[in-house]
Amino acid sequence: MPGFFSSAAKSVRLAADTVVYAGNTVSRQIKGGKNGVCLVCNNLQPHGHEDTFGRPSAAWNQVSDPAQAKRRKQLASVPTLVLEEIPTKKILESRETDPKTGLPKNDCRYCRLLCDIFDAYFVDEWMNWITETKNGMPIKVGLMIRQGQPLIINCWNFTYDKWFQNARVDLEIYMDPMPATPIPGAPTMGPTGRRAVDVRSEECMRFMKESVWECCNTHPGCAMQPDGFVPTRLIYVGGGKDALQLCDNISPEQNVSWAALSHCWGDGKPLSLTTETLKILKERINFAELPATFQDAVTITQELGLTYVWIDSLCIVQDDKTDWEQEAARMGAVYSRAFIVISGASSPNPSTPYLRPREEEWLPKHFNFSVSPGLNLPITVRQRHLLAAPLDQGLLEPPFTGSWATLKKVGPLYGRGWCFQESFLASRIINFAPGAIIYECKTHRKSEDQLPPYPCTIPGTLGEVSPLEQWHMIVKSYTSRQLTFIKDKLPAIAGAATKMPQATRSTYLAGLWSESLLLDLLWQVMPGRAHEPLMTKEHEENAPTWSWASMNWGVTWNSLQSPKLLAAAVDAQAHVVGANPYGQVSGGTVTLRGHIKYCRISTDYHKNRHDVYYIKPDGSNSKMQHFRTDGALVAGTIPGQDGTYACRSRLTVSGNAMDTAAAFFCIAKGSWLKYDHVGLILGMSPKFPGFMERVGSVSNLPHDWYDTGEEVTVTIV
Repeated sequence: MPGFFSSAAKSVRLAADTVVYAGNTVSRQIKGGKNGVCLVCNNLQPHGHEDTFGRPSAAWNQVSDPAQAKRRKQLASVPTLVLEEIPTKKILESRETDPKTGLPKNDCRYCRLLCDIFDAYFVDEWMNWITETKNGMPIKVGLMIRQGQPLIINCWNFTYDKWFQNARVDLEIYMDPMPATPIPGAPTMGPTGRRAVDVRSEECMRFMKESVWECCNTHPGCAMQPDGFVPTRLIYVGGGKDALQLCDNISPEQNVSWAALSHCWGDGKPLSLTTETLKILKERINFAELPATFQDAVTITQELGLTYVWIDSLCIVQDDKTDWEQEAARMGAVYSRAFIVISGASSPNPSTPYLRPREEEWLPKHFNFSVSPGLNLPITVRQRHLLAAPLDQGLLEPPFTGSWATLKKVGPLYGRGWCFQESFLASRIINFAPGAIIYECKTHRKSEDQLPPYPCTIPGTLGEVSPLEQWHMIVKSYTSRQLTFIKDKLPAIAGAATKMPQATRSTYLAGLWSESLLLDLLWQVMPGRAHEPLMTKEHEENAPTWSWASMNWGVTWNSLQSPKLLAAAVDAQAHVVGANPYGQVSGGTVTLRGHIKYCRISTDYHKNRHDVYYIKPDGSNSKMQHFRTDGALVAGTIPGQDGTYACRSRLTVSGNAMDTAAAFFCIAKGSWLKYDHVGLILGMSPKFPGFMERVGSVSNLPHDWYDTGEEVTVTIV
């Protein structure tokens, strides 16, 4: 009975809260115009809106660290408002006149300020946010308004982000200097830090060195214990720029510390270690012959007082396959045991230094805002170097949170696949991003243009995340990046895989783990390219269809609460190429036992439709159910058999509608209500007759698909 009354009380409170919320919404709609408060932007202030909150979200209740109590209390007392998905059409109405009345459609000076800001950032010879708005393009705005903090504008789809699949740009509004007392009528803004014009400046070098000193002396969680590991080769920089040389066979007893460089190779090939240059580079490395990013790495290493630096192209013999495979397998240790990782995030290639003046797009822009007749307020706006985390999460941003897996730093390096694990594994990393220098360690993250307190990055601060979820987040973040060579898809994440808890107790299978194989198989391709082939001939040669590594696109997993497995793994094999068990594969098989339902798939690429259905005993069709396709599909044929079957397209398809045979293999049952069976959509392999291949995944099928299925054993290649 106590549980019943508790549930009833919660229901009553929820109903009461809903009534209050609805009442506040109606009240604001009625009074907004009379009070001069814009119903679109809320006058860029957090007060008086039904969505305003001044208390922590549920995530904060998971915080176990007593040191965070002060921050929780601070958050609970600060008015905050997040407005999501504001149509730019509504904002643009502040500039338009109603033809019937001759008056502004929305006479809001705050919306006009937003329009002026968008003009400065999103109008040039290639794009115009006003034209895109009038043409009905899906551009939208979000506002993150928090008292005492810079006002953040989330700009979605204004422009194609050349580094990432999700085109989002974040801007922040602030005053420089910040007035001592609030100015009536001004947008809600808080102070922020200065951003240097030149990364080579003394203030930037001081920020870097002070951040490292602080970490080494005040962060017990970042302390590194020697374990005897030393990279096979290191570049000695302790004798100055005229005494650089490649060193090998360094004794572990020397207890050396090193920096490791994370950089973009770009289209060209930087100075490299080969079997011919090995002897020369061991005698002397000419600093002047190093590309700019390597020179910068040497400079930073010396500034920090370190004696050695590790650079992949100079510490791995590039024309020796065996050496490359062996050293690639040791990369996890190289980056995780490095004293610091240097991330040349702003450089797209080795010839572009990251110690250089900032590009104009990262410098602040200035605006005048009329708070009253005759009084103009100077407003400063700049692009953020990092997409903003949810404001209710605020100062807690440990690994394996939703924002950790989805939010991106801005810069060409962050779009490269190899560089994911280099930053993920680092105990300390200094990011030379286009917009700011960002220092991150196992305790906090801070940037040169940021004021304290800094976001806490202590693992587990927001609750423990299972190894299964951790790996899924790692793969999600990693697969949103690009690789020059398809064969590197698995080697480029091998270092991260070796550091996972699963590595000590499970078999690694082309990016999946034997202990969670059935759930790992339920990856889904992210939306965006269902009409294009995501598995090319090269992907087919380097990964089986059941592995996410067979896709040239980002993947993710649906969150399943307490799933009940309805299948069993009979056997699983990945054919590893070379000496690294976590590296490249040439295919593999997974044999599963469970229920299969032979069905049909219907696709229409013009309408972006992908559905599955089956034919009932009476000849009628079951209800169409949407599924997530693994890119473009085609209808194949089997010699000697009638009809067609689904298989992945290795070529671009014409976009015509298609209806062909397929099969649903049920993996698990979720915890939601009616449509709760999840599994794989399978077709026949064109390369291996008699075997099946994965063509998609589905997560919303009713129980009759499972109940009327057949118990079989299938092998997927």
